Amino acid sequence: MGMIKFQEKEFTIREVELPNRGNVIISLSSLNDLLLDDNGGYVSDEAISIDESIYYFVDNSEIELSDEELIKKLICEIND
Repeated sequence: MGMIKFQEKEFTIREVELPNRGNVIISLSSLNDLLLDDNGGYVSDEAISIDESIYYFVDNSEIELSDEELIKKLICEIND
């Protein structure tokens, strides 16, 4: 696990390997909320760059799941 900083706050990031997609970066939904304004647009160029580097956003409790559980959750979410 690592950290990414945006608007003076730090957010957990995590890299996992998904079948047929390779290594992807996962972060927190609370970070995603800060990247977008009330109209759904990005708040800055930095927000765009961060969003493009993150494959999926999860809840705080989900970022702590085991690799197996997190990958299973992501596959289910992506295939829905």
